[in-house]
Amino acid sequence: MNLFVTSFISIIVPIYNVEEYLDDCLSSIANQTDLNFEALLINDGSTDKSGLIAEKYCQKYPELFSYHYKTNGGLSDARNFGIQKAQGEYLMFLDSDDYLASNTLQKVNQVIKDSTIDVLCFGMVEVDELGHKLRDIPPCSDGKQGTIQKSENSYLYSKMLPNACNKLIKSSLFSDHNIAFPKGLWYEDLATIPKIVYEANQVEVINSGLYFYRNRDGAITKTFSLKVMDIYEVLEDLDNYFKHSRNIGKKEVWTEISSWYINLTNITLARLVRNNDPQKPAALAKISRIIKQRFSNPLEILFSTTSKPHYKLFALLVRLGLIQLVSRAFTYLVNKGKIKI
Repeated sequence: MNLFVTSFISIIVPIYNVEEYLDDCLSSIANQTDLNFEALLINDGSTDKSGLIAEKYCQKYPELFSYHYKTNGGLSDARNFGIQKAQGEYLMFLDSDDYLASNTLQKVNQVIKDSTIDVLCFGMVEVDELGHKLRDIPPCSDGKQGTIQKSENSYLYSKMLPNACNKLIKSSLFSDHNIAFPKGLWYEDLATIPKIVYEANQVEVINSGLYFYRNRDGAITKTFSLKVMDIYEVLEDLDNYFKHSRNIGKKEVWTEISSWYINLTNITLARLVRNNDPQKPAALAKISRIIKQRFSNPLEILFSTTSKPHYKLFALLVRLGLIQLVSRAFTYLVNKGKIKI
């Protein structure tokens, strides 16, 4: 007998070598005040004790947890694996070094009950490795709350946090629109969530901080690798996806994606300056070419919707062929602690 057929929400937890934090993660699931869910623990080929910890919870709470082992394929592959196994009408994604507030499922069920909501976005709380609060992260950069209808979707691209983990997503959005997390790429959330939000008919936003994101030094987002260049493949894919949409004008698509190019080029440069890989000069040259191709007229950068003036300035310098100067400036600012990455 399948214990999870009637589960309303499926929580997908990809697990890979997080034995130090996994108890916090899984206990936060087991201690939920609303137990109408299933939690799929996807062991992505862990080589530490993570698998044993996950199995312990499955044995203790068989009505809540199920254990799935697969060979290592990365975060996206593990999430996609979980999506295929999930029984719930809605999906949640929980990284295995993070954890949930005890009332998370109760809160989201209250919001989606008897509604036509396709995506529910909620706030995050950033904590350090020991769980001490660092800051609140709102779901939208301007603090917007409430219902967002299909006609407002252009607003969502630049204002809504493109994270998978602070969202409750109707599972049919993945299957009906053939959307999956891209295997082997960094920035898998940015590659996927804007498509999900676009395909949704109704999105609800609440500022409640329900998801606790652990900012730790060993996380993939803290490592320095030329994989940061994956961002441009992701942006190109999003550009192509929305260009073929009948509901968004081409100018609107260009404006939104261009804003991302400016913002994320700055973030990419800040990460690259800490990388001594011999291929870094080639990566910088590639960034310069990409920005020149994107912005045929440098003034397009100045009039973009990017909210940070210094991002526009650095992107403009890159467009003018001064990327080495920008690289040295970022090196100085990062070393002085003026820019945090």
